[in-house]
Amino acid sequence: MYSRKVEGDDIARAYSNNLRISVKNAKPVCKSVRGLGLPVAKQFLEDVLKAKKDIGGRYYPKTTKEVLNIILSAEKNAEFKNLDTENMYILHIASLEGTHMHRRRHKRNIGSRIKAAHLEIILKERTGKKVVVSKTKTETEVKDKIKSDLKTQITKEIETKMKTQIAEEKKTEIKEETKQVVEKPKVEEKKVETETKEKTESKKEESKDKKEVKTKVVEEKKSEIKPETK
Repeated sequence: MYSRKVEGDDIARAYSNNLRISVKNAKPVCKSVRGLGLPVAKQFLEDVLKAKKDIGGRYYPKTTKEVLNIILSAEKNAEFKNLDTENMYILHIASLEGTHMHRRRHKRNIGSRIKAAHLEIILKERTGKKVVVSKTKTETEVKDKIKSDLKTQITKEIETKMKTQIAEEKKTEIKEETKQVVEKPKVEEKKVETETKEKTESKKEESKDKKEVKTKVVEEKKSEIKPETK
């Protein structure tokens, strides 16, 4: 079925029959993609469809679309076989003549010939070689990495702020507790001092009262024991 026989577990194939494209236009498109890495080839064909790049001064929109479709189908086959699509390249791609068909016409006149072409592609996985990735893809990857790094930095800053706030709140709570602990014995000491003062004052007053009572008693006794006058 394929014009080139390639065997191995690191290979993915795709084939399409009787596409409505000309073999003449398909050959330069296939040649421009042959040997390229899979991501680079896809990006190149997308740029050709958007008229950003050309193939020999031409764009071949219909043909490039069909070639891109067969590349995508081969990529899906590679994914089904659990191959690394980012590390694959186009080993073989070719356009072959399709079946000869003519448009239907009335009576004996033969209608015009219909363009038909077969496309075949073989992808292979590279071993021990670096993959050539398109610039647009690398730029998007770099942007995604920068975004992820910014998100991680923002989250870290928020976490540090939250931690500092929690630590400050804990410090203030500890200070208040220590103040209360320090103030309690002071208040108790003041209470004890006041109580002792009151006790001493009460004792002094009692002693004064006792002295006064004693002096009164002594004076009364003295007055009673006065000598009689002759």
